[in-house]
Amino acid sequence: MSDSAVVECAITDAADLFPRGASVLVACSGGADSVALAAALARCADALGVRLAIGHVDHGLRIDSSRDAEAVRALAQRLDVPFHLACLEPLDTSRLGLEAAAREERYRALASLAQRAGADRVATAHTRRDQAETVLLRLARGGGPGALAAIRRVRPLAERVLLVRPLLDVPREATEAYCASRDLAVSTDPHNADPQRARARLRQLFPVLASALNPRLEEALAGAARLAADEDTLLDAQARSALDAARTSDGFRVAVLAALPTALARRALLLAAQPQARPERRHVESLLAALGRDIQLDLPGGRAVIAGGLLRIEARDSRTTDPVEVSGPGRYAWCGRVLQVGEGALCVDVDRAPLPWTLRHRRPGDRLEQPSGRAPKIADLWNAARIPPARRSALAVLADARGRVFWAEGVREGAASAGEMHAAMRFGFAPEMGELR
Repeated sequence: MSDSAVVECAITDAADLFPRGASVLVACSGGADSVALAAALARCADALGVRLAIGHVDHGLRIDSSRDAEAVRALAQRLDVPFHLACLEPLDTSRLGLEAAAREERYRALASLAQRAGADRVATAHTRRDQAETVLLRLARGGGPGALAAIRRVRPLAERVLLVRPLLDVPREATEAYCASRDLAVSTDPHNADPQRARARLRQLFPVLASALNPRLEEALAGAARLAADEDTLLDAQARSALDAARTSDGFRVAVLAALPTALARRALLLAAQPQARPERRHVESLLAALGRDIQLDLPGGRAVIAGGLLRIEARDSRTTDPVEVSGPGRYAWCGRVLQVGEGALCVDVDRAPLPWTLRHRRPGDRLEQPSGRAPKIADLWNAARIPPARRSALAVLADARGRVFWAEGVREGAASAGEMHAAMRFGFAPEMGELR
């Protein structure tokens, strides 16, 4: 079978994802994978008995991002398929960081487009390579069984809308060959090659890993993800049942949780924390060790309290987060996120913003010196940037060793980040490791 034929065979083999009478919105970025998926589904739609539309989400992260939208619109016209476009507002990166915030908003926009198109499922073009990369990234972050299951073949996206991935067993070479054989125009997102992104760095290393470890590494990792997904589903069901048995109107009975096998207790604690908190592995292990005694434990986004034989998870106002001293390169947990110093998309001259820094919330009267020499109040800069007051309590500022704020989240760079730098230091935010399951 030719590489290009593999794509359409994967579509027809995934008939369980596309039952007759279904209405499908294809999420299309304009890249080879999603263009191949859109074109193949268009060719197979009549045989499958499904109705098709194409949706594109413009994140507005690049000046020329509208070109991708127009290219996808042209593809939809060529395929004679309805086209739907969503243009996102500026992203709120205060909670998750840029990449995760963009992903969250993209799926929210796709759910909205599906409802607009009358679609009951959204199809995305994640391939076997995407699956393998995700497994490796989550292994590197210490993920548990659910994380190692990586990208799920099907999951709920919104009320009465499923997210389906029919190409998870298809190699990327096949989607590229499919587009080339049908003269389908594709675009390339420069963010995919940005060395600041962990996935981009992994893509450069993947051929080396495959050569050194296993020529079929991609296939092996994707197969491991399928097994992990099946086992995770079973473990999740058992943990939910155990948590229900421990539930009371005031919390969860510690004695019931403590009697569980460790694997089930760990999963039950993760479930108990939702949606108030997002514990990391170290928090869960601390809770496991503390079952049976009274404690209070701060978690990203909340607090765990064990008292009187009950466990309660409480939401915590982010404004109560204490300042963190930033002594130099490294990772600093704060307010459910991690400040990475020594890497990241932001940069500052440490000659003008000397270490140690302080990572904290804005204080009344805080000002940020601009490249022009002016030093307006940060509150005024946030007003000018139209950042809603409700969001500001989660935003961060960085102050230097002299106590002067040199960076504030959500506004343009300050004077210490502008012009020629003599001692440049990169930094940026990322979510804390949340892929434990």
